[in-house]
Amino acid sequence: MNRPEALSQNQWEEDVDNIPAIDPDEDESIVQPFDPAKIRVETRSMSLDLLLQRIEYKELDLAPDFQRQGGLWKPKAKSRLIESLLIRIPLPAFYMDATDDDRWSVIDGLQRLSVLKLFVIDKTMRLEGLEFLSQLEGKTYEEIPRNFQRRILEAQVTVYLIEKGTPPEVKFNIFRRINTGGLPLTPQEIRHALYQGKATRLLKELAELPSFLEATTKSIPKDRMADREFVLRFLAFIITDPEDYKSVEFDSFLGDTMKTINLFPDARIEILKIQFEVAMLCSSILLGKHAFRKIYDEYSARLPINKALFEAWSVNLAKLTRDECSILEENKEILLSGFIQLMDHWKFENSVSQGTGDPGRVKIRFRSIRLLIQYCLSEQIRAEKTFGDFINDFIGSEAILAEV
Repeated sequence: MNRPEALSQNQWEEDVDNIPAIDPDEDESIVQPFDPAKIRVETRSMSLDLLLQRIEYKELDLAPDFQRQGGLWKPKAKSRLIESLLIRIPLPAFYMDATDDDRWSVIDGLQRLSVLKLFVIDKTMRLEGLEFLSQLEGKTYEEIPRNFQRRILEAQVTVYLIEKGTPPEVKFNIFRRINTGGLPLTPQEIRHALYQGKATRLLKELAELPSFLEATTKSIPKDRMADREFVLRFLAFIITDPEDYKSVEFDSFLGDTMKTINLFPDARIEILKIQFEVAMLCSSILLGKHAFRKIYDEYSARLPINKALFEAWSVNLAKLTRDECSILEENKEILLSGFIQLMDHWKFENSVSQGTGDPGRVKIRFRSIRLLIQYCLSEQIRAEKTFGDFINDFIGSEAILAEV
């Protein structure tokens, strides 16, 4: 097992900007191919005018709450797109989620449609940097000749529609494969697009909590919704007990969690908020700068935040009472020492490093952290044996730690 070399105490306080935000070695997915027969995609040829009408009447969702919104192109790139249409260069195909026929959602083509909306519907964009039609420089849609306006509205485009009846897990894979932009969607960005509602609002709210930012030392990126995925992982294992986790595809498990949250009553949502707040506050108090990170000895190099450790620690800490958190605070050194011993065991180390979505490895890490907490809470257990002896009594037992 490759471990970082020891650092001096002064070296320990390194600049957090030099630390990768998220452990890159984690691999939580277990690929389970879906039935290709369930793919339901219709190909349509239609005029841009029809797409623009859908946008104007809010029958085509340009994802206003989506983090990577339209309008990211520079002015010259926007104008070149319009010029392409005016000189009759075909546009690439568009992909839409049409499972709700009254309100399509854009899978691929958001930037292009946003430019068209800005120019044709909003009429706030002026053309600039044109290559071939310099006579139109500086003009808005209303100011260009009518024959050019018709070229835009009558331009034929190919639209691929994911039809009603396509299962969510199939739709997720289509989103992931189809997205062809220079910055393909992350799995969490896809989930955000698919499961709008209480779940997306809750993830956003919790990811902005000061307690979460403090516990993670503000080191989880926000720009690709990585922070919201961390929150979702906590919620997934608070809602589904790790002992009951049997998923063969971790992405589907997270997506199902968002669907479930969308159906929760407001009272249940409030409970989830409280549980998350408790977990973050306790992690800051008990783990400090070591929170959710691998650590092999007191002075090992500071490592990135680990998704699997975030799940196991946060969910277990969320279940503590105020008194239990106080007891653990008194035993912080024992807690840290015990965690270092856990990281020294190959089964636990593997459970937070490789194939972390495997049900057996999920149980290993959650049970191990729970045992460590129980050890630190019980003076009687500590009086009888060291944590090393305590955990070794169970580390090879299938009754406590499942075999991998």
